This record gives sequence, C-alpha cells and structure tokens, in this order.
Amino acid sequence: MTPDAALDALLELSSAYGIEWRQPALLWGVLLVPVILVLAGLARATRARTRDAFRVVGGPSNPRYGRWRRGLAGLFTMAGLAGLAVAFARPVWTHPQPLDRATVVVVLDVSAAMRATDVTPSRLEAARRIAREAIGAAPARLQIAGVAYGPTAYLVAPPTHDHGAVTAALGVVRTVVGAAPGDALAVALAAIPSTASGRAGGTEGAPARVPAAIILVATGDATAGRPVDVSATALAEAQVPVHVVPIGPVGPVPTPAPNTVPAPFVPRVLQAIARQTDGRTLNRPQGRDWREVYDAIGEDVVMQDLPEEVGHLVGYAALGAWAIGMSLMIWAARRLV
Repeated sequence: MTPDAALDALLELSSAYGIEWRQPALLWGVLLVPVILVLAGLARATRARTRDAFRVVGGPSNPRYGRWRRGLAGLFTMAGLAGLAVAFARPVWTHPQPLDRATVVVVLDVSAAMRATDVTPSRLEAARRIAREAIGAAPARLQIAGVAYGPTAYLVAPPTHDHGAVTAALGVVRTVVGAAPGDALAVALAAIPSTASGRAGGTEGAPARVPAAIILVATGDATAGRPVDVSATALAEAQVPVHVVPIGPVGPVPTPAPNTVPAPFVPRVLQAIARQTDGRTLNRPQGRDWREVYDAIGEDVVMQDLPEEVGHLVGYAALGAWAIGMSLMIWAARRLV
C-alpha cells in the first residue's frame, strides 16, 4: 500500500465514525510512527548483537532488568507522538448532543429618538448596555437572537448559543430616522423556531413555537410599519411574552430648548405591549429581574448532530502517554546501572 493510499484509508475510516480533519496533511505524522518503530527495533537488535559479541565469558551477565519496561516505554512514547500528530491535525467529531432550542429575542430600538442625551450618556448607549446585561445574564442553555429596527426591522443575529455574537451584532447598529416596533415584533416572532413537539398554544394552523420570550428595549415611538397591537396579538396567541424596557427620561420630561423638538418617549405603548402579551415592564432591570425572566422559559431539548473539535483532548492524552513513556525509560535505565 502506498503512503497516499494509507492516508486515504485513514481518512475514510475516521469519516465512518463521524470524524473529520481541519489539517489532514498533518496525519502523515501518524503514518511515520510504524517506520520509527521498525527503525528503533533494528537499532536495538544491532546493539544487542554488539553487546553479546564483546561480552566476557564467565563475566557478569547484563541483567535483563527493565526489558519489559523499555518495551512498554517505547509503546507509550510512540503512542504519545502519534497522538500529538492527531491533535495537530485538529480532529472534529460530529455526534448527537442535546440542544435546547428555547429562544430569547432581544429587540433594540435604533430610531432617531435614541440619539437623545436625556439619558446618560445617550439613549442608544443606555439601551446597548441593557441589551449586554440581558444577554450576559442569560443561561447558556438558551438561544439568543437579535433584532434592530428603525423605519424597518431586520434580524441582526439568528438564534444561537453563541451569546457573544449577538452582543457584538447589536453593538454596531446605527440610528436611523423612523420607528416600526410592530414590524420588529413580527420579525422577532418569525425568528423563534417552530417545534414539532406540539407545545400548547398558538392559533389553529399556525406553527407552535419553542418556549421563548422577547425583550424589547425601546422608546415606544411608532411612526412606520404595522400597528403594534396587531403584532402584540400574534405574540399573545403564540404565548410569547414581551418584556419591555422603556428608554427615556425618568421623572418629569425636561423642557426642550427653544426651536427644538423633544425626542419621543411613549412608555404607555410599551406597557400596553407587556400587558397584552403577559410580559413585564422593567424600568430599571437588575440581575434578579433577568433571572426571573429566564427561569420562566421552558425547555425544548432535541438531539442534534453537532461538530466538536476534540484535538485538545487528544493532545492532553498524547502528552500524558509521552510522559509515562519517558518515565518508564528513566526507570529502566536506572535499574541497569
């Protein structure tokens, strides 16, 4: 068998067990291990013949202490080298893993009203901070998605267990003129995966949704898109609560400067959405508030084939085998002294 054929056979065998390689060319190191073993065996046989040829008749025989230890040490050392080659080839094991599809959608208002500085340092920065805190407090089991809206709404991050990716996506959105919170709620509902488990709720003929919640961080201003109450009705029928975080001045609204238009702030719209969907109004959310929101979300666990890079685990095992082999070599050498 040629080396190329041997490598192809190794790749085919590993693929049958769900293992792929990010750097398959480095698997040549594994194929070199048998060559090293043969060369080491030849070298050992040569040394043994030389030693026997010069042994003094009647003299002290060379004790064979540690012969099995040296053999075992060689096996561990070669296994360690082969394991390191496998680790550097970066194996990826695809296997069934439990995946919770319960989802939280963070909806961020980026309308022009968010440019106002009646909230320190600005409404937009305060909203981003709240979004970061909400995502940061989410349990790892939950999927997080991100939606932003101005005059139109768009999905900035689909549901994912990579919470940091959603935080990053929401952190780069910019303000635009216009506000369509009704469209944003519709986009958020569409982003929530449907489930085949038949979860109770939802209108007849509409797909049942996985357990979910929406966090709406907004001013409440609505100048475009579908009516907010229409989207809220759809969410209520799907049993998806909307928890709202009003972004605007606390207390009396300050008098605007001459010849200026005050930034819109309509908290009653947000409060109506929360009431209609059985959500909460979180004026100054703290860690406890987020925990209560997330604890109320159920589970929808499915088994899904997911890739997992396991090279680091193989590397740790290889280093352990190599260390054992070297220790046995040192031990065997001392017994021969």
